[in-house]
Amino acid sequence: MQLSLGTVQFGLRYGIAGGKQLLADDDIRDVLDFAFRHGIHTLDTAPAYGDIEGRLGSLCDGIAFRIVSKIPPLPGDLDDMEAGEWAIESARTSRSRLGNKLYALLFHRAEDLLGPRGAAVSDAIGRWGRAEGILIGASGYDAGAVRSLFVTRRISLAQLPGNALDQRIDGVLEAIEPKPELYLRSAFLQGLLLLPLEDAIKRVPVAKFALQQWHQWLANHRLSPVHGALSIIKAFSDVASCLVGVDNKGQLEEITDAWQIVKPISAKELWCNDPQSIDPRLWGDVTQ
Repeated sequence: MQLSLGTVQFGLRYGIAGGKQLLADDDIRDVLDFAFRHGIHTLDTAPAYGDIEGRLGSLCDGIAFRIVSKIPPLPGDLDDMEAGEWAIESARTSRSRLGNKLYALLFHRAEDLLGPRGAAVSDAIGRWGRAEGILIGASGYDAGAVRSLFVTRRISLAQLPGNALDQRIDGVLEAIEPKPELYLRSAFLQGLLLLPLEDAIKRVPVAKFALQQWHQWLANHRLSPVHGALSIIKAFSDVASCLVGVDNKGQLEEITDAWQIVKPISAKELWCNDPQSIDPRLWGDVTQ
């Protein structure tokens, strides 16, 4: 498993514990340079992340990153052919912005490939991707839906959330051959797992019990939140890359240092099955 770097924080104020100010371009370049020198060679971006997709090509000019971007959710009023054409046009826009650094495109809403238009859209974008040498995949929240896409649509890669509390990603590729690429995101649950216990419970009260268990587990293992979170992730099977986002270079230094030394630790006892606790889409406004 390798680390990859998300760029949403470079275009938006993002995450429950995110920074209040966006980084200046020179600071972003410092982060990118540090990342590449420390073995992080894949970036994740999307048209929905503010203006960063359009700026990223120039920001990492001269650095041999490969970039994964997204196809936005398909408009609901398009028929099969129109939806396929719309997806291809979005793909072309990302290609023009990112050039030869574009490695793969994920449908930002995995369900777009499973719905009534899914087969037609998958066929259309698949032909475009093969012609351009771009892998096609999906970003999802539902591990079962993503597993279905690996089987029925033969997508090449996917992203799913995975962390100490949300362990549904573990085993998603069981019995699927050849193994596609599986990327883990939300390693720190948008920063919730890194906050002091009282602050975390204040932000997401419904997750109180799960967060108490998490902090007790850290105390029992004498681990910092960053070291504990990464050690659990390293124990997940078949994950090709752990995607992390940072607000500054110092955070990335802490993560890369921890990544080098932590050992895999299985912690199934922390697995939380309550969607209200582990799905940030259900938290409401927790930024204050």
